[in-house]
Amino acid sequence: MVNSSSSAPPNRSSISLASYLFARREAILNMWRASCEADPALRHTASLSREEFNNEIPVMLNIFEQRLQRLPEEEKLHETASAHGLHRWHKGYSLRELLTELNHFTQCLSTELSCYVQFYPTADSSELAQAYAQIVQFSSELVDGSVTRYDDLQRKQAAGRADALQETLDRINALTQQRGKLLQMTSHDLRGGFGVINGAASLLDRPTSTDQERKSHLQMLQRTLLSVSSMLAQLTDLSRLEAGQESLSVESVNVSNLLRSIVESAQPLAQERGLVLRADGSVELIVDTDRVKLQRIVQNLLLNALQNTPSGMVSVSWSGEDNYRWTLGVQDTGTGLPDNLTASFTAPLKPTVDSSSVFSKEKSDDAPTGHIPAPAKISKKKPVSGEGIGLYIVKRLGELLNANIDIETRPGQGTLFRIRLPAHYKLDNE
Repeated sequence: MVNSSSSAPPNRSSISLASYLFARREAILNMWRASCEADPALRHTASLSREEFNNEIPVMLNIFEQRLQRLPEEEKLHETASAHGLHRWHKGYSLRELLTELNHFTQCLSTELSCYVQFYPTADSSELAQAYAQIVQFSSELVDGSVTRYDDLQRKQAAGRADALQETLDRINALTQQRGKLLQMTSHDLRGGFGVINGAASLLDRPTSTDQERKSHLQMLQRTLLSVSSMLAQLTDLSRLEAGQESLSVESVNVSNLLRSIVESAQPLAQERGLVLRADGSVELIVDTDRVKLQRIVQNLLLNALQNTPSGMVSVSWSGEDNYRWTLGVQDTGTGLPDNLTASFTAPLKPTVDSSSVFSKEKSDDAPTGHIPAPAKISKKKPVSGEGIGLYIVKRLGELLNANIDIETRPGQGTLFRIRLPAHYKLDNE
């Protein structure tokens, strides 16, 4: 636009259009931003700094001026426009917004060309005709470079979404298969348990059995009934979790007291199995959590550790990390976890990205953070007890509590479950 007071006298000597545009560089950029800010279709202009908004445009003006002077171009316009399109993509521009913004820019150039004619009416007409042609060509290349980059980015984004969707479907299929195998193993355990109950009951009814034999058979029956009852209760818990019938009941809890109480209640089982059971952590750790679900997680992990540790010890530890997270660990000196349990337990949860192994002094350079070491095989002599259901329940409860988990397991050294939980929760009604 031209101020009414800027009319040029007829005898003013002309300067080249390139020199004029160079002298008007700052004004052109300012007018371009002002026209973009005034356009309601452009949402991002006000949030960009001057440098961010201008981006590659000064380089494009250099190229345009070099073309007007028929000089070698220092940069390629298509590549520069492509870089500008990439910048706008990262800033959240839609393709329509980018094209609208570029249209404002070429309009500013056309306006300056009209101003040049008004200031210098004796300018070479052939130069002006060439300049208008250059603006048309310049605008076409500018749009082509930006649209090409946007098209490439959109195709990559679409491909990325397709890959992510396929990965999600593959994971769902894998989890479905793992869940089926888990239930199959549990059904096998239940059938075995009922077989033991039936056998023990028939042995109790034998008239030739001595009192000592009947006592032994009765103890076997009681143990098996307890095991089967526990598996059925776990299946009920799992069905509730799968059906989405569990919800968070968050309260302020001193988890130090809660964890020490759980460990203390498990001491008789540890002593029966000849194991040392330790609890280590701060005297007081106040967090917001669901007391019942946390208790169920710890009880399942602790029972699993005690049942699968032939000798040695089980350790429960906890600590606060910062104002946002705290850590719970359950570690044993057992035989380790089998492949199927490790995979089904960790796959749906998020392994933490800043954990460090306790079983190795150093990590391999090519191992990703949160890597699960190759698990040990469970001894075939160990009785099957439906442990997978308990760990699967832990997984689902951990998801409800928005927990992150690392599992480390190694032959002859045992297993560590390290769970990071939020110290506070923001409920939907807050």
